[in-house]
Amino acid sequence: MNRAGLEPGFPGHPRWVVPLLLMLGAGALAIDVPVARAFHLEHAGERLHEVLAHVEPFGQPTGMVIICLGLWLCDRRYGERMLRVAVSAIGSGMFANLLKLCIARYRPGPFLDLLASDSTPSVWESFQGWFPLWLAGSRLQSCPSAHTAFTTGFGVALWALFPPGGRLFALVVVLVACQRIEGASHFISDTFWGAAAGYLFTWGLHRVWQVPSFVPPAETSEAQQTWA
Repeated sequence: MNRAGLEPGFPGHPRWVVPLLLMLGAGALAIDVPVARAFHLEHAGERLHEVLAHVEPFGQPTGMVIICLGLWLCDRRYGERMLRVAVSAIGSGMFANLLKLCIARYRPGPFLDLLASDSTPSVWESFQGWFPLWLAGSRLQSCPSAHTAFTTGFGVALWALFPPGGRLFALVVVLVACQRIEGASHFISDTFWGAAAGYLFTWGLHRVWQVPSFVPPAETSEAQQTWA
């Protein structure tokens, strides 16, 4: 464990990762509407649609369960670690869904369809107030992206467990976020803020749920001595 009480492989620290993601989301407000218009109305992402659609299952519980179960079947010592990975992913998505109940924001598709006659809608028009709870429905639950939060929690938890695969896990998070943007389900800023929520939840979970280090089985040591 490091000084923060986390595995040495845990990526970053919320002191700088979360503020960075929040600021990137704030900066993305400047291009939210033009990018959403390009994908939703001008169909700029047609060539990417099929590729990104195949990545989207990594932002769903089904894909996460298959991966965690596969790793556990390969080595039963991963049992508690895989459970923590699963809780990191699901908890991150649920945390983002709770935040959706506090912020009413149109999803890009309904927003642009509603303002189709306005050639230059303001990004601020996508925000429709505070604490809509469940009354607004899915079309006003754009902020933050729960898919991105889920995948961020999943990716960060795997990164902490398998540091050499960190870049691959980060790439999956980026691709899932791109799929949500290309599919007009979320603005770019929603995905940055969803990633911040997922990272924060996963960091907190790893702080309170620490797993003991592996103890190599006796047969492994004996085999190493034999070959030596």
